[in-house]
Amino acid sequence: MIYLNNAGTSWPKPKEVHTAISEFGKLDPGEWHNVFEKGLETVTAFFDINSKDRFLFTSSCTSSLAIALSDFPWNKGDRILISSMEHHALSRWYHKLIREQGLEGTVIPRAKNGPFDLDLFEKELKKGIRLVAVTMASNVTGEFLPYEEILRMSHQYGAKCLLDGAQVAGLYPIDINKLNPDFFVFAGHKGTLGPQGIGGLYISDSVSMVCPSAICHITSRIKSAIMPSYCDTGSANMAAIAGLTAGIQWIRQKGFDQLINHRTHLRLRLQKGLENLNEVEILGNQKDNLTTGAISIQLKHSNPTIIGQKLWDGFTIKAGAGFQCAPMAHEALGTHERGVLRFSVGVFNKESEIDQVLSNLIRTT
Repeated sequence: MIYLNNAGTSWPKPKEVHTAISEFGKLDPGEWHNVFEKGLETVTAFFDINSKDRFLFTSSCTSSLAIALSDFPWNKGDRILISSMEHHALSRWYHKLIREQGLEGTVIPRAKNGPFDLDLFEKELKKGIRLVAVTMASNVTGEFLPYEEILRMSHQYGAKCLLDGAQVAGLYPIDINKLNPDFFVFAGHKGTLGPQGIGGLYISDSVSMVCPSAICHITSRIKSAIMPSYCDTGSANMAAIAGLTAGIQWIRQKGFDQLINHRTHLRLRLQKGLENLNEVEILGNQKDNLTTGAISIQLKHSNPTIIGQKLWDGFTIKAGAGFQCAPMAHEALGTHERGVLRFSVGVFNKESEIDQVLSNLIRTT
């Protein structure tokens, strides 16, 4: 099989990840805490998070977003701002908060030369925004949003800022201490090469949350805490934490430079080949080398979902066909009727696989 759906879930995983998950199953319960602590230390060091007390493991990036956005201390009339390129995991909360808590919302559209209009963003910030919540990179096109500038401008105008790192974490270095976001979330099963069922949530000490506070005896008294706890997020998936720890350790051993160069080389090879196909239109701005490795295309006379199925049935090539759980992004790109065919390279792909994909794509269109 040729796997080019790494923006959805990275595959294959390093053998060390499988070993760590298997070995966890053999541990006595008295040793579980050590796995948790090792995972906590590994993840917070990987993202340069200074305080382990401000980080929580969750079951997914979607769960992390739900906790962050539901427990943020909203007031009726607050304004929330997102980009037009958001995944459903974030955009659904945007609509839910507007509908149920009386928030006002603003969506920043694409710019002429990229996925986010910074000029319009600043105009909206001047009107007053409580929280800016944006993806660091599009899961459809692979484009990076200018998240450092978004973060800087948000703080300049007094807004809190949430960065969704689902598409970037593990692919490029992220220094939370340097960036200083108010929230950061990530998915363990993507770039960090962990298994499904694990994610993370960082909340800066600049934010005081409103959430339930667990107490150790039965009482009718309702308490509130300024930071969610593991009683709020649910039981930690210890086996998945063990796998995530191994995935991050593998990345650190290989080194970001080597992995980035390999992935970029393959993505450029794929892009060049796609540009030579008359039937293909590449979506988004792919001129900037800073992308996740994902490339989405439309085919002038073919349905992307049908072509994706043909690639799988005929050549065992796995791509991401359809709408990638990002309806807003497809509206912004004008692909909301048929979706796209997304190829996303990973660290284990090879040049020969890229060439096979290109030649077999020609056969199916």
